[in-house]
Amino acid sequence: MPVMRMLTLIALAALPLAAAAQESPSRESTSSAPGSWPELIDIIQGFSKRTGRKFNVDPRVRAIPMYAGIDPNKLTYEQLLATLTVHGFASVVQDDVVIVVPDASARQLPTPVHVDMTFKAVDDEWVTLMVTPKRACAPLLVPILRPLMPQAAHLAADAHSNSLVLVDRAVNVRRVADLIDKLDKAASGKQDCGGGSSKPGS
Repeated sequence: MPVMRMLTLIALAALPLAAAAQESPSRESTSSAPGSWPELIDIIQGFSKRTGRKFNVDPRVRAIPMYAGIDPNKLTYEQLLATLTVHGFASVVQDDVVIVVPDASARQLPTPVHVDMTFKAVDDEWVTLMVTPKRACAPLLVPILRPLMPQAAHLAADAHSNSLVLVDRAVNVRRVADLIDKLDKAASGKQDCGGGSSKPGS
């Protein structure tokens, strides 16, 4: 076989390999695009360094948040807590340290306990509120209110004191408490709550 023909065949055989090599970097950069988003723990650590706020993070707290129009390096505290909520995590402040756990454990967190519906808390902080209707029967309100709360939240009624205990994010506790107040005002009078037995709602 003439030398020139052999060199031509070799060159033709090498063309697909060269094309594949040129396409490879672009494909890698495209496939790695999602990996450019920071891990949630990195966002928390960056926020802590920037603000001096301390965190105690459960090792199960793992996620890759994806933002649009928000710089993860410039999150406010409210935006950080909202990010935790979106990914199914709960937070509570204890001794100036923000405890972060999966929201399945939220009911066991040492949340602040309030009896005043005008309590102050960041919307996505978990809190406990005890509400005592004056006219409505608390246990009868449980089946009305429970569907308005997420699975991780807690709602229970005590017939002895005619009180409701709510454990949830502050923003939803306020909403449910406002509804309790409206239902209480609409009640015709205090009803028989069934002989004084507690009726849990979760």
